[in-house]
Amino acid sequence: MPEIAASTGSACHEGVDAPSPVLLAMGLPPERALAALRLSLGRWSTEQEVRHAATLIAKAAAG
Repeated sequence: MPEIAASTGSACHEGVDAPSPVLLAMGLPPERALAALRLSLGRWSTEQEVRHAATLIAKAAAG
């Protein structure tokens, strides 16, 4: 989804294929931690933009 700033890992661990230590410490199993999605907001992101992104993600997940 080119309209959304998203990643499957943290920016500081780019290129690492291991699950997030933070998510593991929170009790998530490794396979679930590897499926996490990180979304980024900017200082000027609006509620309308967040709602639009949520709609795009929901449509992509459903379809």
